[in-house]
Amino acid sequence: MRLLLAALGALLFAGPVAGQTKAPPSPADRDRALEAAAKEEAAGHAAEAARQLRLVADRFHSVKALLQLARLQRSQDDVAGAIESLRQARAIAPNSEEVLSAYAEASLAARSTLPAIAALDALTRICPTVAQYHFQKGTTLMQEGDTAAAVESLKEAARLEPSSAPMLIALGTALDRRESYADAKTQLLRALSLAPDKMEAVAALAAAEEGLGERDAAETHAKRALAQLSPPALAHLVMGMVRMKQDRCDEARDALLAAQAADPASAQAHYQLSLAYACLKDPATSRQHLDAYQKEVKDTEDRIRRVRSVTGFSEGATAP
Repeated sequence: MRLLLAALGALLFAGPVAGQTKAPPSPADRDRALEAAAKEEAAGHAAEAARQLRLVADRFHSVKALLQLARLQRSQDDVAGAIESLRQARAIAPNSEEVLSAYAEASLAARSTLPAIAALDALTRICPTVAQYHFQKGTTLMQEGDTAAAVESLKEAARLEPSSAPMLIALGTALDRRESYADAKTQLLRALSLAPDKMEAVAALAAAEEGLGERDAAETHAKRALAQLSPPALAHLVMGMVRMKQDRCDEARDALLAAQAADPASAQAHYQLSLAYACLKDPATSRQHLDAYQKEVKDTEDRIRRVRSVTGFSEGATAP
């Protein structure tokens, strides 16, 4: 009897005999395999779940398996593995919203901004009415220094969701950086009417007011932001600029050093520090900060060129 059972088992698991065609795997087979992997993950067997998901992805060319694998890899802090899984998913489904969104998120987590911007650029074209994609694209562009392109994306996000405080704050901050202070103030006042305790909005409003020459209002709002436990770097910067215009150069220096410490890559902080140290009759330190300012400006220009090679953005061009 044992020999008979062994023979039957061999027949069940043997490959197809000559002249027979093996049936292709069915969607039902794929779904059962995905369910088995999900059970392994739920039981805490992450490595086994990942192994099974890779097998499903290879056997079925399954985007769903690759998405689940990427999510599992991110939960295990394997961001590089998640990006590779999503790269494979993009090769199968290049215009999938779910794949592009997951790829952008993973790339941002890895601080790989150019691939993230490319994915977000595609998402804003495929899903033009989803404000979140315009918002993510705009904030990422702003991080890379391309404030002109960021403003366009953030304007569209705010148009689609006009009552979103985060989107209005981001737009106001980008407009500040473009020195469009009146427009920035309008957006930031609207944001603060929706979220009055957002200190990044208060600091950005102070920057807009300083740019408009409304020094008292700028000082009031900068002080309000600075009263918080972890104030925004921008609040220190605005206070330093206000103090410079009041010829209180030592206080300006201290505020600007705090701004630089909070945001070491701030070109504006270095530039203002060069002015403060010149005012304090310290030309050597002034020169150091001027050199640092020029380096940051050049680095930003280089980043913008790389970003625009991906997005194709050109200032003054009409949006498609």
